[in-house]
Amino acid sequence: MSHTSTEFNQGSVSQTFHRYLIPAVAGMLIKCAFIFIDTLFIGRLVGADGLGAVSLVIPYFSVFTAIAMMLGIGGATWMSIEFGKGNHDKGQAIFSQTLFFSVGVFTLLVALSWLTLDSVLHAFGAEGAIFTLSREYLIYLLPFLLNYSINWVVSSFIRNDGNPKLAMVAMVAGALVNIVLDVVFIWWMDMGMGGAALATGLAQWVMTAILLTHFKSKTAQLSLRFSRCRRDVIQRVSSIGAPNFFIELALTITIVVFNFVLLNQYSEAHLIAYSLTINLGVFVLFILLGISQACQPIISYNFGAGNYLWVKQSFSLGLKYGVCIGLSVGVLVSIFASEIVQWFITDDPAQIAMSVEAVRWYFLSAPFMAANIIISTYFQALAQPSKSSVLSLLRGLIFVLVGLFMLPPLLGDKFVWSAFVFAEVMTIGFSLYFVTRNPLPEKSPTNDLHEVAEIKG
Repeated sequence: MSHTSTEFNQGSVSQTFHRYLIPAVAGMLIKCAFIFIDTLFIGRLVGADGLGAVSLVIPYFSVFTAIAMMLGIGGATWMSIEFGKGNHDKGQAIFSQTLFFSVGVFTLLVALSWLTLDSVLHAFGAEGAIFTLSREYLIYLLPFLLNYSINWVVSSFIRNDGNPKLAMVAMVAGALVNIVLDVVFIWWMDMGMGGAALATGLAQWVMTAILLTHFKSKTAQLSLRFSRCRRDVIQRVSSIGAPNFFIELALTITIVVFNFVLLNQYSEAHLIAYSLTINLGVFVLFILLGISQACQPIISYNFGAGNYLWVKQSFSLGLKYGVCIGLSVGVLVSIFASEIVQWFITDDPAQIAMSVEAVRWYFLSAPFMAANIIISTYFQALAQPSKSSVLSLLRGLIFVLVGLFMLPPLLGDKFVWSAFVFAEVMTIGFSLYFVTRNPLPEKSPTNDLHEVAEIKG
């Protein structure tokens, strides 16, 4: 019996779930800490304009992350299902072809980003100091976005290959290096936004080095090798990973639209409040993604093995943890919003007041966000991406934009921040409908996954 079988369907569901939950959430918490400190350095040492510039840079991260998560989680989910059936060679081929395709795609994206940098920033509405700071950040960061993206892809496969602790260690090490380099580049060397970007980029190399050690370990089923990709394989990987792509794509579009609307219909103060809110919102989002990462390999493997009891119990555990954590974080942030905002912004009472209001509104959505994310992950882990994609688009794009354009005219300008709560609450109805109307199939998934024949490279 392989180590993967021991990891995913031996002992109790609770033990297996916690074995994956702890490193996944711990890694995400550390990543949140480095984003928090990164934002703190920028807010305190570069200034409020630096926070506004970060908001305009986020779409670049989002595009690369969207494609990386689509390929990484899509491929790793399919690989786990094949491992559950005992098809090791097919799982290896999925990894090799996905990795080869990923390197090519992200190399092209980096080159395209270089060629269109100024025109894209102007299209986002950047002007003056915010344009200068955004451009400086991206000039330093773009050379490292290939590493950043491949790390997402490889860590997804490593986690599903029974090594979640290594993925956590890589994330923790990268975060710590990032923090140390922030001190060096931003504080000691006074490099501003360029220093923040350089610190983030160099940390990605550290993560890559750590992740690659998995393929030398005795427990690894996967080996690190490239294989020429076939169109049908990449289409299947992309199909399963599409919900993650839509999550990030929706976030990107939403941020671009919010940036444009806030700059043109409101003020730069609104943009700064929004940027701070989004950066703080990553905290709860990453914790929830950590919980979903703990569920997904267990659900996928046992779905492939036809062990539906474990599938149901893993999903139930993830949902309970997610909602409880979302509710707790939402309450705490609502109580201490003023103190949190003043860690980043000082000596500007009007900006502080506006940011506190935005942060409180956003975190009210946390328990609903938790349920929507876990349910979406559940359907993706079952290789049913259409339902997961619908939920991702509803909560991340459609209902957010409906709230943005509908609520302020009806209820007043302050309700511009309520769009996130509106989106999550509206989506929860669809999430519950899909769960109640789509029970697990009665027969094994072996014959209904549109398998690709002879995919070995």
